[in-house]
Amino acid sequence: MGFALAKGDNKMKYKIASKVKSLKRDLILQEACKYFEEVGFENVKMSDLAKNCDISVGQLYKLFDSKENIFHEYVRYQINLFHEEIQESCLHISSPQERLLMYLELKFKIFRNKRRTLMDPVLGDPLFFSKLNARNSDLTKPIFEFLRDEFEKLAKEYDLPEDLDYLQVAYVFNSCSMGYIEYWLNSEKELKVDEKDILKRFISGFTHKQGKLA
Repeated sequence: MGFALAKGDNKMKYKIASKVKSLKRDLILQEACKYFEEVGFENVKMSDLAKNCDISVGQLYKLFDSKENIFHEYVRYQINLFHEEIQESCLHISSPQERLLMYLELKFKIFRNKRRTLMDPVLGDPLFFSKLNARNSDLTKPIFEFLRDEFEKLAKEYDLPEDLDYLQVAYVFNSCSMGYIEYWLNSEKELKVDEKDILKRFISGFTHKQGKLA
């Protein structure tokens, strides 16, 4: 009986310790994200990051074994934040059009707020890290599945082709919206966009009959 209780106590202690470590890791990661965006990834030193987070370098390495590991977690953190914000903002929105417009609105808002980060040669795109995602597609999978589901719902309201691959449509839509951001960065103009017009133009590309190329 005493052995069983001791064993149960050990399991509980392990769960508590794991929970505390996970919480501490998340808090450090939040601070690391801010620090990355302030000084740029290339300029970050683990010793400076530890000092900024008010912990020892040893404690930092116990949570993250390298700066690259923190960077990967930074990417995951940014994408998760974006996905959570989409879910929360669309909680009481049933219209697929409105949900897609909310996606565009949130995406453009985040990029506007991360202009300095976007200019960093390493951090680059704070939400859709194409090269990293190619190695781990699970990072952005929930976002693309969200877009896929909304476009699939639109098929009932628009004359969309029956053989459409809606996941492919989601990827193309993401690339389309990224085009506006790339133009904004390269032209150095303000990011002025009409989300409704973007969505309308995109959908019309699938609904209008296209003439054959000569």
